[in-house]
Amino acid sequence: MSLQEYYEDSFKSDQGRGPSDMMAEVVQSTKGLANYALECKTKFLSDIDWQDMKVLEMGSGRGGLGLHLARLGSDVTLVDFSPSALEQGGRLFALESFTPKIIKADVTHPDVSLPDKYDLIVDSHLLHCLITDPERFSYLQLVRDHLKDNGIFIAETMVHRKKLYIPDGFMFDPNNVLWQMFGEWKPVRRILDSLDLEKELNEAGFNITYYMYYANYGFVPHPTFMEIPSEILPASVRMVLRKKQI
Repeated sequence: MSLQEYYEDSFKSDQGRGPSDMMAEVVQSTKGLANYALECKTKFLSDIDWQDMKVLEMGSGRGGLGLHLARLGSDVTLVDFSPSALEQGGRLFALESFTPKIIKADVTHPDVSLPDKYDLIVDSHLLHCLITDPERFSYLQLVRDHLKDNGIFIAETMVHRKKLYIPDGFMFDPNNVLWQMFGEWKPVRRILDSLDLEKELNEAGFNITYYMYYANYGFVPHPTFMEIPSEILPASVRMVLRKKQI
């Protein structure tokens, strides 16, 4: 089973759930990232009203982050490779009479194009799910190409720390890739050192407006890691990027 098939199956398994239960879970699970997006907008896009903003949620899943911002009046576009996730997201938006633009796409393909440019692009915990250098470069170029000149790209992603605990069923290789056993080993996360991540972003054509390493914040890569102390989980970086002008 490919990882895309794994994620698609996980969303399909929720199709029988009631919309109110799903809504509560989706909204709660994205509240932290939504609050960060609000803080970034206040600091870096204060001259634009939410009602005038075009927002793109990358790796949206069911679009919980986008729903928070749609409630503020933004024009929201959801991008994900799972048709089940996007279909469920569309139904959740409809519960509150919102109609997001929905795009099914694998953002690691270099030939993907989107129909607009955006004031705010949010990485919905997607970047650390992209494993190879070409995948990550294609994704970052897609973001850069569809960011308005004065727009911002915000992300919260996991990064490596020297003391990192890896439970049974997972392994971590010298290329900073976390593997999980699904009958066979599958790469599931790329957990770069924060300095390597900063270099990658610069080389992809971004100016780093804000970049903060949170050593005390443990990032849970998978529910199996839930009971592991935060100091031996991957750490977190929060960042705000603008595209370099040619």
